[in-house]
Amino acid sequence: MKKSYKTSLFTIGTILFSIFAMSSFVNKKTASTTDVTFTPTAYTNLITYQKGDMYVYATSAVNPEKVKKFQQVAAKSIAARGLVPSSIKEVLTFSEKDPSAFYEQDLKSGTLSFSKGMDGYYEKSSVRLPDQEKAKDISLSFLKETGLAPANLKELKMMHSGGLRASAAGSETVKDVLRTITYGRMLNGVPVYGAGSKIIVHVGNNGEIVGVKSRWKEIESKGKTVSKASLISAKQAEAAMQRQLMKEYGKDARFKIKDMYLAYYDGGKNFIQPAYFFQIDISLPRVKESPGIKFDYIGIVSALSDPPEAIAPAEESPEAQKMIKKTSLKQSRISNIKNKKEVD
Repeated sequence: MKKSYKTSLFTIGTILFSIFAMSSFVNKKTASTTDVTFTPTAYTNLITYQKGDMYVYATSAVNPEKVKKFQQVAAKSIAARGLVPSSIKEVLTFSEKDPSAFYEQDLKSGTLSFSKGMDGYYEKSSVRLPDQEKAKDISLSFLKETGLAPANLKELKMMHSGGLRASAAGSETVKDVLRTITYGRMLNGVPVYGAGSKIIVHVGNNGEIVGVKSRWKEIESKGKTVSKASLISAKQAEAAMQRQLMKEYGKDARFKIKDMYLAYYDGGKNFIQPAYFFQIDISLPRVKESPGIKFDYIGIVSALSDPPEAIAPAEESPEAQKMIKKTSLKQSRISNIKNKKEVD
């Protein structure tokens, strides 16, 4: 139990952000998408952020000098592990003794990550963690000192401040063992969601950096302006989302689109592009002895009639989807909901 908990711990670093709100209900009654008459309604409550034009931004691979600097920092933290390579090739290595300790680099996706590991953290009689505000300061200083902070600091946005509580094997005592600070990206006031444009810093005992997960690529200083003619309408996007759901889950599934908004998508590839995002409740019917199930679904449809690259929502991890929903409520409704209590 302890070991599996360790190995899954730093998947928190893949988290990613966005979504939550209104209403559209689709009850599928026909056998094929060609027979279905869709009645989109969620688009009428579309959440938008931009005040002007939207853009398509080309991204570039991580600079080799940045990788070398990061390797030096990581080597000091996990020197005894022998996990840090000397080359800049793509690599992902784990410690045999402590699977939660790892090093990862991938210039193409912009990934630079390491974890010192959690071996011994659960057994500490006391862990002295900085408070949340101090942890934020420590994480930001770390990003600046290591070169992980973006060239344009205005793009960096602190999205969430939380932590990790755990107990040692055989103990019922639960204690705080980490502070976790999650950063996202804003481009001209518009949030960026997806697998890329994320940095998560884990702050531990006495303010030490226990690990960092960065997936961030620099963009061109000026993006390519998107013309209104090249944007598909919100109504068209909703209809496309409904057809996709019908294709994936069949005629007997029920779909409730709770929220729809227009923002930027970064899949960690070569472009950041406008996209429509959906938070959807899906209900699948009972089949023979199998009970019906309900679950959340994060849908993404490119806002461009001719996108520069395909959007692959299937790449989003369950952890990222959870953060997407949680963050969206804070970001998209913060101006409309007063006295809202944040829950870590």
